[in-house]
Amino acid sequence: MNMLDEVLNILTYYHGENNFNMNPLVPQEIEHYARAILDIPDQEYILAAMRTSFTQFHRGLIIGKDAIYWRNDHKILTSVNQLSWKELSQQRTEFRAHRRTVALGNGAVFDNIGSLNKTSTIINILDLLIDKYDAQDNDSDGFVFDDASLARLLQSIPDNKAAIKAESAESASNAETVSFASIISSIFKKLLCR
Repeated sequence: MNMLDEVLNILTYYHGENNFNMNPLVPQEIEHYARAILDIPDQEYILAAMRTSFTQFHRGLIIGKDAIYWRNDHKILTSVNQLSWKELSQQRTEFRAHRRTVALGNGAVFDNIGSLNKTSTIINILDLLIDKYDAQDNDSDGFVFDDASLARLLQSIPDNKAAIKAESAESASNAETVSFASIISSIFKKLLCR
């Protein structure tokens, strides 16, 4: 079994549950938003995506061939929003599952609020993938897949990253001004007026 198959076997266990999709079933819209707002390089292959928001991809975690990338709610601070597999391997003893966040070491924090996945599940996925990364015979920052394996993976790279990023920033700022309580209040008012 080659390295990509081993990685996909791990991801298959979680695929389809709780907004967790793996390549080639990551919806194009989610990949486009994630690539734009997280500044994911075009040469990166997205192996899996997990949304923690109800929108395209305003918050969540991307598992890539070379790194993981994430975006938190504006209230959850993090020192970085991406770590290579090499960095993850070096920091894995610092991983901590908290009630709503995952500490990844050196101030890196993933906001799991809005996900149905437990924070311990996120750490479990990362631990299993780090084991595969560490089993490689080279000193790459990410996974090394052969050309035949890479040809099996789909990439959907948007040609309008700047527009998507601007749209995402506007949506996020609008979302911050609308509270959950005001949404519920508005729904009740509409129901009472009928």
